[in-house]
Amino acid sequence: ITHHQKDEFIFVKVDARLIMQVIENIVDNAIKYTHVGSHIDIHTYYNNKYAVVEISDDGNGISDENKEHIFDMFYKGNMTVADSRRSLGLGLALCKSIIHAHEGTIEVHDNVPKGCIIRFTLPLEEVTINES
Repeated sequence: ITHHQKDEFIFVKVDARLIMQVIENIVDNAIKYTHVGSHIDIHTYYNNKYAVVEISDDGNGISDENKEHIFDMFYKGNMTVADSRRSLGLGLALCKSIIHAHEGTIEVHDNVPKGCIIRFTLPLEEVTINES
């Protein structure tokens, strides 16, 4: 994410492969746990000193009980996967580790009227480019 204002750029300093893995894991979960015809959206913006990425769906959502644990390793809750692929419950725990290693945050919220939003933040970094 970049924002140009005069000669200043705002960057997110990340390992791009790891952040792509986070996005892939979250989108993969959204695909697994929503019905055919559901919508999955990715929205990015910056807020204060953080880049924000929100991945939302309009599926059945996540119960409050499951929300408390979905980022725990090996936690699968009572969710069943539509295509019968078995999951070890590592995907979102890995996402949490990657985001925390980048000094960001990750959380889950309800998507009104239905579905869920997984939001993660990454710290921004200001860089001044001196063009000679």
